[in-house]
Amino acid sequence: MSKKIRDYLFLVFIGLFVVLTVIFSLYASGYKFNLSWPLKLNKFLQKTGMLIVSTTPSGATIYLNDKPLSTSSFSLWRKNYLTSDAKIKNLLPGDYTLSLKRSGYWPFEKKIRIDSGQTTFVENINLFRFNEPSLVTLTIPGELKISPNNRYLYLAQTKEIWNLKSQSVKTLPLETVTAGQWLSNDKLLAGGYIFNPEKTADLDYTKIIGAEASHWFYEEATGRLYYQNKNSLNRLEADSRTNTLLINGENFLTYEPRSDHLFLVVSKENRTILQDYNIKTQKVDSERELPNVGLYQFVPDKQKFLSLYDSKNKTLYLFNPSDLKNSNETIKNIISWQWPSPEQLIYNNAWEIYSFDVRQNRAALITRVSEEITKIIWHQGSEYLIFSTAKSLNIVDLKNGTITTIFRAAKIADLALDEKNDLLYFWADINNQKGIYKILLQ
Repeated sequence: MSKKIRDYLFLVFIGLFVVLTVIFSLYASGYKFNLSWPLKLNKFLQKTGMLIVSTTPSGATIYLNDKPLSTSSFSLWRKNYLTSDAKIKNLLPGDYTLSLKRSGYWPFEKKIRIDSGQTTFVENINLFRFNEPSLVTLTIPGELKISPNNRYLYLAQTKEIWNLKSQSVKTLPLETVTAGQWLSNDKLLAGGYIFNPEKTADLDYTKIIGAEASHWFYEEATGRLYYQNKNSLNRLEADSRTNTLLINGENFLTYEPRSDHLFLVVSKENRTILQDYNIKTQKVDSERELPNVGLYQFVPDKQKFLSLYDSKNKTLYLFNPSDLKNSNETIKNIISWQWPSPEQLIYNNAWEIYSFDVRQNRAALITRVSEEITKIIWHQGSEYLIFSTAKSLNIVDLKNGTITTIFRAAKIADLALDEKNDLLYFWADINNQKGIYKILLQ
């Protein structure tokens, strides 16, 4: 080989080295050549962006614009596709459709934007199982209430407690359908009884108080039992022997005890009045008038607010118990609600779901749907919202705003969520089998 050719090849290699060094340096600095046709000089060399994706559970294949992303692999015969959780570098700026697919789970899809020199985060995406519900029991529709420790399910309409592990049933000796109140020890207060799901021996307060008592309320902090007897409100002390008459001679519509105060809605002289009755002084500390056309019920939400619901006019009143006369928030056209935090209420009307900030007295729309919403449930651990319509079960992931329909049936009536194991219980009519079903969410 002549010296001239050697010099020429040397210059070529030097040139290639310089060009490749520049290219790799630009690539390492986050730049990429945009070779899409037609070529645009102002976009030929662009600074790229980054995408970070994480899911629960992990292991979902990542697609951009319907194309799976592949990992760096030395295999010539097999492609390894990129799965979550992942950090994807050197993406050209622009709009993309991100898809996440995992076997046995509903796919996730979202429009995203990649900007030059920026990182786009799509994190903590909940993926939900694609499976069929299993039948728990054949029964008529009615309210479902799950116990605090997720062990038992109370079917108010059939007056039964179901052991969710053993599938055994305890039938309750109640004369009428009673909503019931679960206590923190997984015992149920209903119709003057405290039922122990694991034992046949139950505490029957009607033998102590009398069969005419109604509207029971058990105060767990003190062990006191409140009840209504015609036009009187009474309290059975923790010793189950001492019975105290608290107030008499009023037409009580609903009540809620809090420490040494009774909050009452009474009807008198064609007026409806909310009162704060001080048990120690036996006097009304404050009161305020309510619209006289409502059907009121206190809803113990274990929040700092008093929640008073007018089911006739679909209105929720939130009162500060320490300042009853001067403070309240009013939310109209509300069907069901949940408290993700003491300052945030999530509620729905027939077609929309809202988040309400109680500090600022301001509502923000979360989503609007085309089917009438019947109930919502908030999953506290994973921060997503489950809602039902007459024929579907759906999940709204509030972190990204996506809605996943996980099941459809001829009819769906009520929901109860076991947050510990992510099991959703609901009444449904599936292939003419009407009863309680369960479905695993994650």
